[in-house]
Amino acid sequence: MDYSVSQQSHQGGRDYNEDRTAIFERDGTILLVVADGLGGHAGGDLASQAFVDAMGDSFTKATDKQLSNADSFLTLSINYGHHTIHRRAVSQGFNVDSPKTTCVVCLIHDGIATWAHSGDSRLYHIHKRKIIFTTEDHVSRKLGREKNAPINRCVGGLENPRPHVSEPYTMEDGDVFFLATDGAWAQFKPDDLNDYVDPQHPSLGLDSLLQSLENRNKAPSDNLSCVVLFWGVQQLDSPSFNDFEEPKTIQLLENSIRDNAKADDEDNKQATEKFDMKELDNAIFEIESFITDLDDKF
Repeated sequence: MDYSVSQQSHQGGRDYNEDRTAIFERDGTILLVVADGLGGHAGGDLASQAFVDAMGDSFTKATDKQLSNADSFLTLSINYGHHTIHRRAVSQGFNVDSPKTTCVVCLIHDGIATWAHSGDSRLYHIHKRKIIFTTEDHVSRKLGREKNAPINRCVGGLENPRPHVSEPYTMEDGDVFFLATDGAWAQFKPDDLNDYVDPQHPSLGLDSLLQSLENRNKAPSDNLSCVVLFWGVQQLDSPSFNDFEEPKTIQLLENSIRDNAKADDEDNKQATEKFDMKELDNAIFEIESFITDLDDKF
């Protein structure tokens, strides 16, 4: 089973990046995750990060039998992410109805793909440069208004996520999955992957692809994030970044790097101060309870 996979995220023209992406792999099974925290609500980055963390926890703890029942696994895991957002929101002083995120996830187990989404983050299934399938956004469109329609489903908040789960799909060589937030898919075309991304070295082209998509967006661009998977392609080690590094950069970034380093130091200090072994024990107990619930469902 050959495949190549990579992920990338750009802040765009926003003050913060509230998108999160993740790729989880074990024993030939893959879970792709994209989450877009709602910027109009406080704690969008908290919601998207909590969701990604919860999906990773579920994937790590699930049995092979549970992963084989992809519909139930994805539905239960997304709802687990929903409640994880609630708990994290309360612990950090947010109103439980505020932190929210959209999501799109894809599980590939034994060569069978199943995907699910809530909100307007999308999955594109592409084959031979043609879009075979695109998830349908969960939005409330009014007559004569197709753009910027408000979403009517998400993860977090007071309403349940109600994810839409696909039928199982048997992967074929040449299949491409492109999971993206709305900032990335707004101006996306399937030829973009062929133009920018080498299937054997997908990480090298994604940054340029997102930069191109950002340039096409109406300024200031939203956050842009994506995960791309090429099926039937052997992923090769990417050359070192130093092989491409110019002796002089076009822009001077010393101030930005110094500011980011300072911010990272402050974040690390706060994280250390907040660490609590009891909280870690509770988190482990929650995950184990969740897996027990999964067993009861099957």
